[in-house]
Amino acid sequence: MMQILGREPACLSRLLVTSPRTSRTASPLHQCSLLWDELHCQPVEHAHIPKGRYRGVTLVRNHHGVLVCLQVPVRQPHSLSSELTGNCSLLAPDLRPRAQVYFSDLESLLEPDGHVAAGDCSRSKKGSTENTARRRRDLQVEEEEEEEAAAGTEIAIILDGSGSIDPPDFQRAKDFISNMMRNIYEKCFECSFALVQYGSVIQTELDLQDSQDVAASLDRVQNITQVGSVTKTASAMQHVLDNIFTPSHGSKAKASKVMVVLTDGDIFDDPLNLTTVINSPKMQGVERFAIGVGDAFKKSNTYNELKLIASDPDEDHAFKVTNYMALDGLLSKLQQRIIRVEGMVGDAPHYQLAQVGFSAQILDEGQVLLGAVGAFDWSGGVLLYDTHSRRGRFLNQTVEDARGAQYSYLGYSVAVLHKTCGLSYVAGAPRHKQRGAVFELQKEGRETDFALVLEGEQMGSYFGSELCPVDVDMDGITDLLLVAAPFHHIQGEEGRVSVYRVNHQDGSFTLARTLSGHSRLPYARFGFAMATVGDISQDQLTDVAIGAPLEDFGADDGAGFGSVYIYNGHSTNQLVDLSTHQPQRIRASAVAPGLHYFGMSVAGGLDFSGDGLADITVGALGRAAVLRARPVVRLKVSMTFIPEALPIGFHGGVKVHLCFERRSGTTVAESGLGETSLNFTLDVDAMKQRKRMQCSDERQCQSSLRKWGAGPQLCEPFLLLPTEKQLCQEDCFSSIIVKVSYQLQTPEGRTDHPQPVLDVHSEPSAYFQLPYEKACKNKLFCIAELQLDTTLSQRALVVGLTKELTMNISLTNSGEDSYMTSMALNYPRNLQFKRIQKAMFSLVWQLEESAFPDRTANISVSITNYNENRSSVSKTHSLWFKHAFIAVLPKPSVMYLNTSQALSYHREFLFDIYGENPFGAKFQLQICVPVKLQGFQLIRVKNLTKTQADTVCTQKQEPACGSNPVERVEEWHSVSCDITSDKENVTVSAELSLSQSEQFRRDVTELAILGEISFNKSLYEGLNAENHKTKITVIFLKDEEVYSLSLIIQSSVGGLLVLIVVIAILVKCGFFKRKYQQLNLDSMRQSQLKSDSLLEEEN
Repeated sequence: MMQILGREPACLSRLLVTSPRTSRTASPLHQCSLLWDELHCQPVEHAHIPKGRYRGVTLVRNHHGVLVCLQVPVRQPHSLSSELTGNCSLLAPDLRPRAQVYFSDLESLLEPDGHVAAGDCSRSKKGSTENTARRRRDLQVEEEEEEEAAAGTEIAIILDGSGSIDPPDFQRAKDFISNMMRNIYEKCFECSFALVQYGSVIQTELDLQDSQDVAASLDRVQNITQVGSVTKTASAMQHVLDNIFTPSHGSKAKASKVMVVLTDGDIFDDPLNLTTVINSPKMQGVERFAIGVGDAFKKSNTYNELKLIASDPDEDHAFKVTNYMALDGLLSKLQQRIIRVEGMVGDAPHYQLAQVGFSAQILDEGQVLLGAVGAFDWSGGVLLYDTHSRRGRFLNQTVEDARGAQYSYLGYSVAVLHKTCGLSYVAGAPRHKQRGAVFELQKEGRETDFALVLEGEQMGSYFGSELCPVDVDMDGITDLLLVAAPFHHIQGEEGRVSVYRVNHQDGSFTLARTLSGHSRLPYARFGFAMATVGDISQDQLTDVAIGAPLEDFGADDGAGFGSVYIYNGHSTNQLVDLSTHQPQRIRASAVAPGLHYFGMSVAGGLDFSGDGLADITVGALGRAAVLRARPVVRLKVSMTFIPEALPIGFHGGVKVHLCFERRSGTTVAESGLGETSLNFTLDVDAMKQRKRMQCSDERQCQSSLRKWGAGPQLCEPFLLLPTEKQLCQEDCFSSIIVKVSYQLQTPEGRTDHPQPVLDVHSEPSAYFQLPYEKACKNKLFCIAELQLDTTLSQRALVVGLTKELTMNISLTNSGEDSYMTSMALNYPRNLQFKRIQKAMFSLVWQLEESAFPDRTANISVSITNYNENRSSVSKTHSLWFKHAFIAVLPKPSVMYLNTSQALSYHREFLFDIYGENPFGAKFQLQICVPVKLQGFQLIRVKNLTKTQADTVCTQKQEPACGSNPVERVEEWHSVSCDITSDKENVTVSAELSLSQSEQFRRDVTELAILGEISFNKSLYEGLNAENHKTKITVIFLKDEEVYSLSLIIQSSVGGLLVLIVVIAILVKCGFFKRKYQQLNLDSMRQSQLKSDSLLEEEN
């Protein structure tokens, strides 16, 4: 695994290479030169070589110098394990030493109020202004707590050496103690041990001061001799309080204190009382663990004594095993309980595990920016260090945020952004909330902290592990920030890079796009390394290289694995970006066989090979590769015709003059063209299958190979002839298109200089037009001005009802001639084209009676022509579709109930729906049953039945029902059924209970059960709305009353008397007499007239 960086432009023949794993005397930094396509490396003389081995190397450079940071293992006090500490060297551009610093005691180098020349672009961030005073108080408290935490943990082991223990078991006890001490030493930095044996005597076998030497302490444990005799457990515990946990024997007042008692039975012949010792003031703050070995602890008294020795709770501090061979099973559990005590006095370590220099940037000749991922319990941070004053300022999140961000690894990567408002420092935290994040240094008043600006999306993706700022247009202002997530996974750990645009106004970040490697290659870890590599494509724009060191891993072809992708800078409409069109992919197998992890590190931007072009350097496992840039050639192609335009009826030849003009960004490309040939072809009348013209020499057009001369141009003449005697046979309007395709052809076998290559972002072809002469006001091309006007007969269509749709089209041209004008018409599939009427383009469609899936559809009309400057017009109409259905409810009906016979009835109300529903229209049937009138519960609905399985019905009580209000009904039972079929029978079974009140039965003579169909009128059209309502009227009947006989006689007599009085009055008035005489006279006159007429007829 290697990291490589180019040297200064004045020393183009050298390359800096680091080696993170090396021997004791080897240099971490080498300088290499290129000789006959091979790298020759030697150690840098002035590079600092630390004692022992080192495990990580960070190397950065700019015009101020070179910075090398090593991670050196350092053993913590009282620990068998070691941690990594930064050791950084700042070298001048000529690799002579400027400064060297070892960060083993980082806290002593810090200056909390040091000046920070960045963060002025900060936007307001929540919580950062909350108080300088409180933050300073927090820092002071943290420093005090850190001093207390340094006291560590003191562990006193009390070993039972009484005569009841056999020598083999006593040896097992010593082995158990040795293993426990060794394991705790490896994990507890500030743990110290003491060992006391008790029996006939009580003696100190190992003091706290003796445990400074780990190896000697373990040897002394194995050399202990058993004292034998009685079991004085209480006295041994008092001995620890009096002779171990005292300052004279190395004990620290603020250290955590632990006792571990290992015994095999009851206390015997002990002058001290165990309870007295446990309750003594010296025992306060001592955490006690008790281990009982043997069958004696099966007795309740003995086990209670063991629990008394141990601290509370018993389940965490008292252990018993059957024999000494079972002690190993307790080892893991016991050490977890004891190590848990370490760190309880103070918070997690602040700067001891910082790993300063894990990432780095050079700011100027004396100031550097260093990542410290392990600080504050691995929440991380960044150190701004001045090599002149040898003082630094530690920067991270606010105190509150840092405490909640353990294992975020802030400072895993650092970068410097040049914004329009000033410098900006950003740092990656790839494990922030398991998704990763990017923080930016921001100022708020006197506070300067890192604030969250970008967050990852996927857990475990390591978003922010690599940062790459890019100044695409080389104007000194950062345009893009690339953030890598190399473990982003879809099928495997493919990796992904997010490209953020830096807003020049306010410095904010906007996601522009994401980049990824080959989609079919999982576990590539695309984005593991990133770097700007200068202007590789020679277009005055910065290019970027991204490594994918595990691409092709597992191919088992022995060719190596790993790739590097190159993305070129791109500029359009004053907006700079990275071009994602066909990035160059360089595989390990294409560079050299056997390269592993190719792309583990990348760098570039300098001319290492001395050919005037920027080179790229790529690191692999134990090897480095230099990729030389090839000169990029850009050509301007021109073509002239004689004549310039073809007259109608022309049948002669056309002279063509084709020229290629060299346009390159560097002199290297121009000099390289001298040995390069250009291969080009001509395709005459490229847009036509039936050609109208052709080359006089077809072989010349199919392939022409010409070598570049000394001049900037390469030109070639051609002659074009008609394919027929008459040039204009069918198409006499559209231009003849000549397509020119070209490519460079380089000599084989030349490896001393990279061969030129055409710009991959430009098409290696050009098109030229030979037009026909046209009557266009002495212009070469006619410009038509087409106007299109369309109208539809209707826009709302009902499937099943609408039969036809008509569109009227009006097309006019107010400009010059329009040649080969065509019309394209797009319409929905359920419109069947029927006819065209040539009034003003009248188109008629017939609407299919089939379901249409969408609510809307468009009809579009487009008019185009074949003019050189083509004109096109279009119109679009939107249609709204509905579907028709027929649903008929039965006519209103009447139901009679005799209230004189009973007051309760069971009745069924049937609503029979029939009709046509071919499109599955969804409509609702609502049945309204009045259940409460004038405060009386009149009807109770008992059951509801339907015949179709797809019908869904719901029921509820509500104060109003139906579309029309009904008086005197206070409550309704509403039934709503969703129906999609063409037939359905819904039956409502109800119990009618009439009131005993005479007044109620006189007032309520009938009631109506209502039925109504409703539907979404924006989707469906009901064709018989008059049949969508019905009702069932229930009429209450009563029997005639039977009166008494006396009442009948009295009524009859009264009526007869009234009749006699009336007749008498009429007689007295002469009414009957006059009427009778008049009637007799009239009768006689009519009889006489009739007789006279008969006599006349006989005569």
